[in-house]
Amino acid sequence: MVRLRIPKIANKPKDFSKLPWTEEFRDKYPTHKIAKYLTPEMNYDELKDLLFADKHVDFRKANLLVKSLKNERGVVRNDNEVLLVVNFPFCEWRCVNCKRNMYQRAKNADAYMYYFDALIKEISLMREIIKKRCYIVKAICFTGNVLALDEPELEKVLSLCSYNLSEINIELGNPKFITASKLDIVKLHGVNRIIVNALTFNTVTLRQLCRRYEFKDVLKYYKLIAAYGIDLSIELCVGLLNEHELQLGRNIKLALELGASCIDLYSRHCQYTETNELTNQEAINAQRRMLEFANEELQSAGFEPYFLYCTEVDNGCFENVGYALPSKKCKFMEDSKMNISTVLGCGTDTTTTVVKNLHNIRKSFENTYDIGQYIFGIDEILDKKRKFFDEISLQN
Repeated sequence: MVRLRIPKIANKPKDFSKLPWTEEFRDKYPTHKIAKYLTPEMNYDELKDLLFADKHVDFRKANLLVKSLKNERGVVRNDNEVLLVVNFPFCEWRCVNCKRNMYQRAKNADAYMYYFDALIKEISLMREIIKKRCYIVKAICFTGNVLALDEPELEKVLSLCSYNLSEINIELGNPKFITASKLDIVKLHGVNRIIVNALTFNTVTLRQLCRRYEFKDVLKYYKLIAAYGIDLSIELCVGLLNEHELQLGRNIKLALELGASCIDLYSRHCQYTETNELTNQEAINAQRRMLEFANEELQSAGFEPYFLYCTEVDNGCFENVGYALPSKKCKFMEDSKMNISTVLGCGTDTTTTVVKNLHNIRKSFENTYDIGQYIFGIDEILDKKRKFFDEISLQN
C-alpha cells in the first residue's frame, strides 16, 4: 500500500461539529470496529492512513485509535489470569454526583468494624477459590479508601491479598488518608501503584463537588508517595462541571509535575458518576476541542494511550482514555476497562464476573450495594458465591 502524507494542520479554526470518528465507528469500543480493517499484510501506519483517507476519520483520532488498538492487540488473553477487587467503602466525604455507596467512618464506627470482619471472610473465601481453580492473580485493586484502615487492619488485608507476581494497586479518593507509617506498610507488601481519583485540582470545582480541601492542602501527601517510589496514577475529568481548557491545562500540568506515570482522562464525569448526555451542539464542540487539547498535551509529554472507550455514544461519542509513560501502564486498568479478564469482587458494590474468552462466555455475581445487608447477610452471600463457582465448574 502506498503511504499517504498526512497534511499539517492548517492555520484556521477547526470545525468540531463533525463526528470525528464518523458514523461507522460510533461505538463504545471504536477500536473493535477498526480492527477488522487490519489485515495480516497491513501495518499500523497503513491502517492509520486507511482510516484517514478512505474512512474519513479525523487524522488525530485515527492516530489515537490505532495506537490504542496496537496496545490492545499486545494484551494476552489468558482465562486463568484474574483481577481481584477489594472494596472498602469508607470516606471522609463523597462527591455530590457520586453513585457509589460510601460511608463516613467517624459516623459509622460499629459498621466499620463489622464490615471489616465480613470483608475478611469474603477475602478468605476468594483465596480458596483462587487455589481450587488454579487462578493466577494478574492484578489487585483496593477500591474505595483502604488507607482509611488503621495500620493493623491494613497489614492484615494486604497480607491476605498477597499473590506472587501480582500488580497491586490502591485507589484513593482522599489524599489525607496517606501517612508515612501506612506507606511503610504499603511498600513492605509490594504495592506498585496508588491511583488517585483526583478529578480536578481546581479549587472552585472541588468546592462544587463538596470535596473539602484545596490542592495546596494535599500537596504534601502527593510528595510522600513520590518519596516512597510508588507509581502514581491520577484520574482527571475533561469538561467537569464548568471547567474549560484553562483549568484542564492546569490540571494536566500539575499531574505531570507530581510525577504521575499514568494519567487517565474521563470525559465529563468519572467512572463512578452519571450525568445527562450533552445535546447542545456548542457544548459538544467545546468538549471535543478539550479532548483533542488533552490528547495533544499528553502525547507531547511522552504519554501513550493504553485503553480507550467512549461514552455518550448517541450524541457526543466522547472518548475516555488512559495514558501512560512507556512501560508504566497499569495492568489492572487496562484489563478492567477492556473487559478481558475474570474479575473477583470482594465487598459491597462489587461484581464477580467469570470470563471465558475462547467461548465468548461471561457470567456474573453481584454483591449487595448496601453495607447493612452485606454485614448481616455475609454468610448467605458466601454460600451463594460458592454455588456460583460450583455451577461454573460443572459447565466446564
